[in-house]
Amino acid sequence: MNPAATPAGQTHPPALDRSSWLNRSTGGIALASLCSDVSHELATAVLPVVLLSLGAGPAALGIIEGTADGLSAMAKLWGGIVTDRVARRKPLASIGYLVTALGTAAIGVCTAWWQILLCRVAAWIGRGSRSPARDVLMTEAAAPAAWGRAFGMERAGDALGAVFGPLLALVLIAAGVRPEHVMLWSLVPGILAFLAIALLVMERPHTKPVARRTFRAHLAETSAPFRQYLAGILLFGCGDFSRTLLILYVTQHAQGTLFGWQGATLAIALYMLHNAVSAVAAFPLGALSDWVGRRRVVTIGYLFAGGTTLGFAFLGTTPFVLVLLFVCSGVYIACEEVAEKACAAELLKEESRGTGMGLLAATNGIGDMVSSALVGVLWSLAPTRPALGFAAAGCLQVAGALTIGAGARGSSPGVLTDH
Repeated sequence: MNPAATPAGQTHPPALDRSSWLNRSTGGIALASLCSDVSHELATAVLPVVLLSLGAGPAALGIIEGTADGLSAMAKLWGGIVTDRVARRKPLASIGYLVTALGTAAIGVCTAWWQILLCRVAAWIGRGSRSPARDVLMTEAAAPAAWGRAFGMERAGDALGAVFGPLLALVLIAAGVRPEHVMLWSLVPGILAFLAIALLVMERPHTKPVARRTFRAHLAETSAPFRQYLAGILLFGCGDFSRTLLILYVTQHAQGTLFGWQGATLAIALYMLHNAVSAVAAFPLGALSDWVGRRRVVTIGYLFAGGTTLGFAFLGTTPFVLVLLFVCSGVYIACEEVAEKACAAELLKEESRGTGMGLLAATNGIGDMVSSALVGVLWSLAPTRPALGFAAAGCLQVAGALTIGAGARGSSPGVLTDH
């Protein structure tokens, strides 16, 4: 297809074909998510071991993850506002992927936990700022009726990368590579993620003038139902602590071995299982949300999350129990990550979709910051009873599910038309 000419003789890129949810742009975004997750999950899998080698424990890990998530949340909010202000979203997304790759790899040369904090924060700011732009690019690349499947494919790529990342970490460690040097390997897939966005994604041309508005004006453009939706997500997020803490939990408290694995190796294997389950479940759950309604799928996922978290608190740490709980965790993560975005896209007008996606991501980030820091500190204060923090988180998750569920009553299957 040749570019369309304007009366002034200028040309624009060809219009995106949204007749199929599977196209060059949606595939490029999914590929970027896969490669980026290989990169930072490779690093995440060995991060607790690196911290322990530096004499740092769960409090340092909780502070690192909580601070990074909190500042990432602010970056997501900023990225959402910028996404609605700029004419092109692809550069914002691609640069964010590049910053994430560089910040993650830099952890490999750190010699103190506070240096790791700075690198993790830089990586997560890049990750946060790119998210709204990427999500808006996805909504533009697929028809509204297929948003669940499109986001499901993106989340499946993300989760599949989170399988390959820990698997690569296990291979490298088995080959004798030191954990801090494993971090350096994360740069390769991180750069590939940047190239996937830069070279594959086609952006829809924007002909309307971009108006600069205040933050209050951006917020006012989102609907009241959307803001109510965010309130439930925030409540849930305050109990949805980082999965990295579960890796540390298994490393320190697992009882027995599984296929000869124990300690850190068992923890990485279980985390890889969690991500594999999430990868397999993401697309079917996205398709289900297209059929029965997105908010119902979010509600089910949140209730499942509450039960799983309480299971970590009270069911013990035998290999069989841990396998069951990590499988359940993978299912509910897929549920929330796929349906949350598709549901938010339905509640937002096109001109405020970047801000809304930024608010959604920021709300999740704030919840992660609170829950990760709280659980990490409680764990340090009562090292023999980390279940106290897990149980408190589970109660908050159930409360968030009930809040979301209240808004789901009476919602009908299907999607809204694009604005």
